[in-house]
Amino acid sequence: MNRWNPFYHWSLKRKSMVIMLCFILLPTLIVSLLIYHQSNQLFKQQVIDRTQQNLNNMESSLVSIMEDVEDISGYIIFSNEFRDFMTLPMDDQNYYEDIHRLQDHIKGFFTFHLNNKNYFDSASIQGVNGTDLHVGERLNSDETQWDQLAIEREGRIFWSEPYEVSRTGWGYDGQQVISLVRVINDIYEIKKPNGLVRIRLDSRELMKSVTNGYADESNETFLLKDNGVVMFHQDQSKVGKPYPNEKLVEVVDQQEAVVTFQHNGEDHYAVIRNVNDQHIGMSLVSLVREDYILGEFAGIRYTMVIVISIVMLLTIVAFVGFVWTIVKPIIELTEQTKRFEYGNFNAKVKVRTNDEIGKLGTHFNAAVSHIQRLIETKYKLELQNKESELKALQSQINPHFLYNTLDMIRWTARIENAPDTGKSIEDLSRLFRISLSEGRVWITLKDEFAYVQSYLELQKRRLAGQLHYFIAVEAGIEQALVMKIIVQPLAENSIQHGFKRTHPNKRMYIKAYRTKQGIAIDVIDNGKGMNVNEIKYFLFHSQKERDGGGYALRNIHNRIVHAFGKKYGLELIHQEVGTCIRIHLPFIEKDYELQRILEGKDVNDD
Repeated sequence: MNRWNPFYHWSLKRKSMVIMLCFILLPTLIVSLLIYHQSNQLFKQQVIDRTQQNLNNMESSLVSIMEDVEDISGYIIFSNEFRDFMTLPMDDQNYYEDIHRLQDHIKGFFTFHLNNKNYFDSASIQGVNGTDLHVGERLNSDETQWDQLAIEREGRIFWSEPYEVSRTGWGYDGQQVISLVRVINDIYEIKKPNGLVRIRLDSRELMKSVTNGYADESNETFLLKDNGVVMFHQDQSKVGKPYPNEKLVEVVDQQEAVVTFQHNGEDHYAVIRNVNDQHIGMSLVSLVREDYILGEFAGIRYTMVIVISIVMLLTIVAFVGFVWTIVKPIIELTEQTKRFEYGNFNAKVKVRTNDEIGKLGTHFNAAVSHIQRLIETKYKLELQNKESELKALQSQINPHFLYNTLDMIRWTARIENAPDTGKSIEDLSRLFRISLSEGRVWITLKDEFAYVQSYLELQKRRLAGQLHYFIAVEAGIEQALVMKIIVQPLAENSIQHGFKRTHPNKRMYIKAYRTKQGIAIDVIDNGKGMNVNEIKYFLFHSQKERDGGGYALRNIHNRIVHAFGKKYGLELIHQEVGTCIRIHLPFIEKDYELQRILEGKDVNDD
């Protein structure tokens, strides 16, 4: 099934590239674009919300001003002074001083408002008794249409549209005013008019007061009457005229909302706020250019582009680092594994770090080195075995003839009544038989000790009884398999080198016993002893030859180590008198166990 999987044959580098693109770069780019879009929408909404809040504040200011002016007109209705001023007969000399006194009070009342309210332009009051009082600069303007509309409302408040006025003696100055015009009815006879009051507000100053601190200069903010006439605007040329965009006027007349539309060839957001006044229908409108929003968002957009670019760059750097630190070492390990598979034991991984990948490379190098050492060890052991077999073959020149001849000489010695000679010939025959043993390298511990016993018997006769020996084997290990001729060279080494300058009483102890690791064989003499440290260095480190039997010791040690590993071999035991050499061997009883060890399957090499 795997061969039909399209990802099965992909390289690790290709898989890493696909994972980076599909699960890191593309998701990061998509998320960044979503964040960018959401941020753009959020910023637009923030601008609109801020504009709406400003319009709410403007509406509160406008309503407060309008209610203040309407309260003035209400005060005039209930004021006795205003009522007397508009109703006392002017041709009656008895009221002349009262009328002038009331006139002064009324002027003071309006003057107070003129001085404290910048938007308060002027005021006029006319009574049914013919009085006509004007406070503020004298104006030249026809206001009869607004008076007529106010009369038709029979005492209800009427707000005029903006209209142009000019100052007396100054000519036209383009000033626009909005007037509250109201018929003042008698408080006791509500259908009986006492006069008419006209309070004029400066359109420009009214806008300043309403938009103070709330208007954004980049926005177009204006007050629009229900019929589409502009009540105030930054551009005074538009005040008192219908707003030029009829579609916007229709939208404003229908709802209070945020709408988008084209104005002067540009996209705009129109934020609309209806003015809560019962006497006139008006709406505050603020036009926000979309270019302005995008311009305000330019800094954030630039920052987001930089952040996205940095994230992409860091992602690429992280990918390169991932490939360099993880993918590349794995690829190198794969290549070296292929070399090792093809038999190249020089395969080696370059270790750059100490992390898991580095440790994997280290373990690979160690495994290759260990396998190479095992192969070399097995090769050397086989070479030594072949050499031993060759020597054995060279020695097996008609062995039956040699055995028969020695046996004939032994029986001749007995016939001639020479038992010692016969015994010596029997020991020599046993030496030859075990030494040759049909070319076998491995023999039982029993045969090995029989061999060394025959050798010591011959040496004992040669030394005329000066040599005394003792051989002991622990019960149960006699059939253990050992290398042939590993004990006799140690006994020979003691006789030739250990007993050179000692007293005639030469003693030797040879014993074999079980240990936790296998078998131990001790060869102990009471000779002159040896320098243990020097012999250890010669055995384990030096490659030079040494006089005094060292070559035989090293040969035996190397044979054992090559066969069973470093925890087996010779051990030199320090003692005050004589020498003690211990042989460590594994306990092997069966041929198949020996074969498994020699094939490297059960080697326990520390």
